[in-house]
Amino acid sequence: MNNILKEYTKKMMRYCQTGFAIIFVFVTVSSFAQGQPNNWEEIPDVKVDVIIDRKNDLPPANRNFDKIPPRPSEPIKPPMTYSFQSLNFNAPMLNAQIRPLKLKQQSSSDIYGNFLKIGYGNYASPLLEAYLNSRKDKNKLLGAHFYHHSSGKGPVDGKNSGTGTTGIELSGRSVGEDLSLGGKVGFENRTTHFYGYPKEVQLDKDTLKQSFNLFKLAGELSNSRNSNFGYKLGAGFSYLADKYSAKETEIDLSLSSSYKLSDISRISLDVNFAGLSRKDSEIDAKPRSLFSLAPSFVFLPIDDLTLSAGFILAFESDTLVSKDVHFYPNFSASYPLSPSVDVIAHLSGGIEKVSLQTLSYENMWLQKNVDIFHTNKTFDFGFGINARLGNKVAAHAGVSLNTLKDWYFFVNDPTDQSKFNVARDDARRSNLYVALSYAQSETAKFMVRGDFYGYNVDKLAVAWHRPTYKFTANGSLNVYDKIVLAADLIAQGGMKVIGPDDKATTLKAAFDLNFKASYLFSESLTAFIQLNNITGSKYPLFQHYPVKGFQATAGITWSF
Repeated sequence: MNNILKEYTKKMMRYCQTGFAIIFVFVTVSSFAQGQPNNWEEIPDVKVDVIIDRKNDLPPANRNFDKIPPRPSEPIKPPMTYSFQSLNFNAPMLNAQIRPLKLKQQSSSDIYGNFLKIGYGNYASPLLEAYLNSRKDKNKLLGAHFYHHSSGKGPVDGKNSGTGTTGIELSGRSVGEDLSLGGKVGFENRTTHFYGYPKEVQLDKDTLKQSFNLFKLAGELSNSRNSNFGYKLGAGFSYLADKYSAKETEIDLSLSSSYKLSDISRISLDVNFAGLSRKDSEIDAKPRSLFSLAPSFVFLPIDDLTLSAGFILAFESDTLVSKDVHFYPNFSASYPLSPSVDVIAHLSGGIEKVSLQTLSYENMWLQKNVDIFHTNKTFDFGFGINARLGNKVAAHAGVSLNTLKDWYFFVNDPTDQSKFNVARDDARRSNLYVALSYAQSETAKFMVRGDFYGYNVDKLAVAWHRPTYKFTANGSLNVYDKIVLAADLIAQGGMKVIGPDDKATTLKAAFDLNFKASYLFSESLTAFIQLNNITGSKYPLFQHYPVKGFQATAGITWSF
C-alpha cells in the first residue's frame, strides 16, 4: 500500500513540472510577439481532424489487504449455564368506578315529611288533617295520620242530620337488603243520623243517632330485592261495632306471588282467606269463611298478543247456597292493533266478599239484623279498546257483562222508612263506558267518563237503588306554580225505589259541581277555598236522604 502511494506521488510531481514549463514558454513567446510589428498573413482554410478515439489504458494495481488475526479465546471459569422458565403474569381485575351524573341530594331538612290542613265551612263544619312522618332513615319509616271532618248541621232539621268522620292511623315500614316489613294500626269513627223520617213522625232522639267504630290492624312482608321471584304476604284484623248491637270481626290473610320465567312469560299465584263473624240483637255470632286460589300463566302465544290463562277456585261457607266449592275460568288478553291502539278482553268470575263493613261504607242507614251473604259472580266478560292520541290524550271505551247470584239491593223498611233492609236476587248486569283523558305534565289535567248500566233481575220488580247512568268529570290547572284550580262534576240518575205505598218511583237525578282554588304563598304554605254542590241541589243519595246544599270551606295547608 505504501509503495503504491509513493509511485503515485512521483508521477504527480512530473506532471506538475511539465505543466509549469509549458506555461513559461507560452508567456515568453507572447511577450516577444507583442514587441514585433504585425506582419501576419491570412490563415488559409485548412481542415483539422480531431481524433477522440484515443484510449488511455492503465495497468491494474495490486491491492493487498492485511487481515486482522482473531484474538485467541480464553475459557470462562466457571462455565456459564442457562435456564429457561415460563413466566405467568396475572394482572389484577380492573374494577372501573363509574360515577354517573347525580342530582344534588336534598338534605332531610329540605324534604317536607309533615303536613297540616286546617279549615272551616258552613253547616258548622270544621276540618283538620295532619300527616307526621320520620325523615332520619330512609329505610325505616314511621308515620301518623289524623283526620276530622264533621258537620254539626245537615240538610234536614239542623243538628238532626249532622255527620262526621274522625280517624287516626299509625304506620311503620322497615326495608332491608332482602325483606321489607310493614304494619299499621288505626281507629275510625263515622257518625250520622237517621234523618230520613217523615215530617209527621214523633221523633225519639235517643234512637236518631248512628255511629260505626272500626279498629284495624294489618301487616305485610315482601321481598325487597329485585329478582325473578316476588311475593307479598299480608295479614289483617278488624273489629266493627255500631251504636246499637251490631258487631263484626274479620280476619284477612293474603299471598300474592309471581315468578318470571323469561322476558315474555311468568307464572302467578294469588291466595286469599277471609274469616268473618257477625253478631246482632237477633243474630248469634256465626263464622263465615271465604277462601280463593287463583293461579295464572302469562305468555305471548304469538307476536304482540299477551295472554293470561288460569282459573279461580273458591270455597265459601254461607248457608244460603248449597254448593260450597266454585270453579271459574280466568283469562285476559291484550293485543295492539297499532302503536297507539290496544284491544283488551277478559273472561272471569269469583266470589265477591260482602260484610257489614262493606255495606256500611255504602249505606250507613241500615236496619238492624240485615241479611248478609257473599255475591257469586258466575260470569264476568269484558271487552274494550284503549287508544292514545299523541302523548297527552288517551281514550277508552268498552262493555262488560256480568251474571250475579245473591246480589244485594237496598230497600226502605216498610215499618221505618228511615232505615234500609237488604234484598237479594239473581241479576244480569251490563255496563257500557266511554272515557277521555288529557294530561300535560302537572300543568293541566282533564278526565271525563260516562257509564251506562242495564239490569235484569229474576224475582224483584226492578234493581232497587241502582243507577242507570253515571257521568263524572274532573280537571285541574296550575297557573305559574302559584294558583291551582280544580273542578269536578258528578251526575247520575235512573234509580228506582219503592215507596211506602209499594209503588215504584224514580229518584231525582243527582248533579254535583265542585270547585277548589289554592294559592301558594310559598312551597310550604298554601291557602285554599273549596266550594261543593255549587248548584245547591239537594238531590237524594237514597230515598228520603237528601244531601247538603251549597257548601263552602276555607283554610290553609302547611308542609314542614
